[in-house]
Amino acid sequence: MNKLVALLSFLCTVMLLSCSSLTLENVDYGWPVESVSTVGPDNMVSEGRYSLTFSISPIALEEFQDSSALRGSKVRILRNTEGYYFLTGPRFKHVYVFKPGKQELKEVSTIEISQTGMQNPALNLRPPLVELLDGEGFRRILSSDGIVEEEKK
Repeated sequence: MNKLVALLSFLCTVMLLSCSSLTLENVDYGWPVESVSTVGPDNMVSEGRYSLTFSISPIALEEFQDSSALRGSKVRILRNTEGYYFLTGPRFKHVYVFKPGKQELKEVSTIEISQTGMQNPALNLRPPLVELLDGEGFRRILSSDGIVEEEKK
């Protein structure tokens, strides 16, 4: 009888352990460098290195009030260590921050950078933050919530 109870206890423990989910901790989602992608004629952005594809139309509509305004232009995308996507481009007044979801990128924040639009922005990963550059002397340090630090020369 004791052997039967011990065997049942062992089997129950094994079954419970096999049902538990595996968790990988301390994941760094950051991309070492930004991706510069050209918007296609279909308003799609495709970043092959990281297998990311999405329609840019909603951002073009928000930023320029024209869903086709970004066709043929370049956009800059960077993923920070927390897994948020930062997106901007020339003439943009904002940096858009998205979090990934099930077949979606959901806007977390829109960070206003310029009243007139940036000329040639560049995004750099500075864990855990993101550095935004745009020409000589223009530097902003960003989090997913907004501007953390400004530098004007």
